[in-house]
Amino acid sequence: MAKITTLQKIGIALLVLSPLIGITGAAASIYQSFSALEAAENAGIGSVGGLLANALVFTAGGLVGCFVGLVLFIVGRAKN
Repeated sequence: MAKITTLQKIGIALLVLSPLIGITGAAASIYQSFSALEAAENAGIGSVGGLLANALVFTAGGLVGCFVGLVLFIVGRAKN
C-alpha cells in the first residue's frame, strides 16, 4: 500500500475544510443580511448588497479551496 505524502495530506485537509469554511461564511453573511433588512424596515438592496457579496466570496473561496486541494492530492499521488 502506498504511503500518503505531505502534499496528499494538505490536499485532503483542503478538500475537507474548504467547503465547511465556505458554507459557514456564506450562511453567516446571509443571516447578517436578513438581520440588516429586519433592522431597516423599508431598505433596498443597498443595505444588504455588501453582505450578499461577502457570501458569494465565501462560496467562491470554498470552491477554489476544493480545487486546490484536489490538485495537491493528485500531484502528491503522482509523485508517490
